[in-house]
Amino acid sequence: MSRKIYSLGLLGVILLVCLGFAVGYSISYRWAQDGPAAVRSASSLASPGSDREQDGLTGPVNRVRTETAKLSSRSGKLVESPRELLELTTYDRQGQRVDSSYYLVTLGNSQVGAEEYVYDDKGNVSEMTLRGTGGEILRKEAYAYEYDAVGNWVKMITSTLVYEGGKVTGQPSEVTYRNIAYYFDQAIAEIAKENPSKAGDSTSDSQASFASLRSAFSGWLAATNAQDLEALLGFYNPKMEAFYRARNVSSEVVREDRARMFERAESIRVSTSAPEITLSGDGRAATMNFDKEYVMRLNGRDRRGKVIQQLRWQLTDEGWKIVYERDLKVLSRN
Repeated sequence: MSRKIYSLGLLGVILLVCLGFAVGYSISYRWAQDGPAAVRSASSLASPGSDREQDGLTGPVNRVRTETAKLSSRSGKLVESPRELLELTTYDRQGQRVDSSYYLVTLGNSQVGAEEYVYDDKGNVSEMTLRGTGGEILRKEAYAYEYDAVGNWVKMITSTLVYEGGKVTGQPSEVTYRNIAYYFDQAIAEIAKENPSKAGDSTSDSQASFASLRSAFSGWLAATNAQDLEALLGFYNPKMEAFYRARNVSSEVVREDRARMFERAESIRVSTSAPEITLSGDGRAATMNFDKEYVMRLNGRDRRGKVIQQLRWQLTDEGWKIVYERDLKVLSRN
């Protein structure tokens, strides 16, 4: 492992964030000016110094979806909280960033200090030490990675170092997932060829799951617009990880909330974009993000709004059921 240590203060973090937004804006502007024609004429290989390489990615990466979740210990078992969407980034075939969306997530430890980083041989952060104004250590974290066949990390576990039983150990505190889609080129073709039957089975199963999820989503939307309470509840799991601000509740919370809404509303019209669906590795859980616009007529007046909403589904013996529902971002409301 090559050991490189850098110190980055609060001002440095702010400057880096500002620089990131400026670069993202300039890329978005260039994309708006050049349009898809620039992509069609681009090489499938990333040019040296491309945004994709600067972001620490290798291979013909098309899209990266990053999610994070807190980890906690309950009854001796490591429990993962619901995932929160952190970032969506898309690259063209030359490796230039053409779209980036960042989302607010629940902040963890908010201690302020100077951060020192140690990098591994792949260029990923392996350790972080937070120091106070006097140089004293305030906190130390270690990072462990899992990689895909192309060589990009797809799972990172953050552990807070603790001293226990006479030795320093890592206590897992957070997990970060990256779902990476690649442009199909010769290198990807060779990877897919290594286990064609597995790839074929996986593709077939995924296609069936996506079709079932889209069907369930359409039914959920139709039941909402029809104000059919019983039909709508059929799409929810008896136990919910979250329903907006409520956590670890039963579907009775959903029933009470939707019943109140249907009783008050003279009419409801909900329209959505096509959901972006991310399927878990085992194919038994899925996350949907989509734009939702609604118009509810209350007391003779229309109440309108637009949000980015998230649904999380779990595959049960009775099919796909919603276990998590919330708004990721409110775009407009009156």
